[in-house]
Amino acid sequence: MLFKSLVCCAVLFAPAGPLAAGDTVAVLSSASGVYLEAFSKFQAGSVDKIPYFDISREKLLLPPGTRTVVAFGSKAARQTYPPAINLVYLLAPGYFVDGDKRSGATVKVSMLTPAERLLTGLKELQPKLKKLIVFWRSSAYADLLGDYPSALTGVEVRTVQVKRADQLPGLLRSVIGSADAFWLPPDPLLISQESIKIFRDFSLSNAIPMYVSTKGLAQKGACAAIGVSFAEMGAEASAAVKKLSKGISLPRVIYPANSQLTINVSAAKRCRLSFSSEVTAKAASLLP
Repeated sequence: MLFKSLVCCAVLFAPAGPLAAGDTVAVLSSASGVYLEAFSKFQAGSVDKIPYFDISREKLLLPPGTRTVVAFGSKAARQTYPPAINLVYLLAPGYFVDGDKRSGATVKVSMLTPAERLLTGLKELQPKLKKLIVFWRSSAYADLLGDYPSALTGVEVRTVQVKRADQLPGLLRSVIGSADAFWLPPDPLLISQESIKIFRDFSLSNAIPMYVSTKGLAQKGACAAIGVSFAEMGAEASAAVKKLSKGISLPRVIYPANSQLTINVSAAKRCRLSFSSEVTAKAASLLP
């Protein structure tokens, strides 16, 4: 769907219904799936009913007096918004809005689990984990993953860039004998139906555990996922909006406080992993 740029950085849409009182507006890449799940939690944590606009179907004019936009998804985050309004965006892995070009606050709710929390969680799943490979492809992850090798968890972390999809089989073969496991960040350029099958088959064939960031990818054959739930991201966005409304400054990237563990029992068994009852008790989901 094509969108026309408007003068003065105005964003043009067609009405989705009567606007609620207040100065916050939500923009959804689509009013379905994970976007709607996150928005529902965001709405539940808001004092006022927040109007939302589904840009996959509707064109709307941001109402006068809008001070904060909450964008759900990369498509929503990529829209041109007036630079003076606050922008909180989430569910946009691998995409960053340049806050230096905006006078309003620019805050991303990250899908990444902070390095120390992630690695501590992986050590609980795999106590003998010493060497971990992190694959990435989107350029935005080049600097973002910088904290992972230096995290003080006793795990040696090496990041490997996948520049082209056809490099993947060779890169995976090169880690045999030099890694105890590998982890895939929520990188949209790295993860596709084809690549996740390659990662899964390599993991299960060589008994090298694959860890991911979402329950959906754990269902596709990873041993486990440690990541932020979509509902938790919505709640974090709600908290960010409340702080901005009080004049509290926020960093450009914020991380939800809670992570969710999903364990794929059959994949873990094929990779020779066994979990204590204490570990399985922490899992939000146990997949057969």
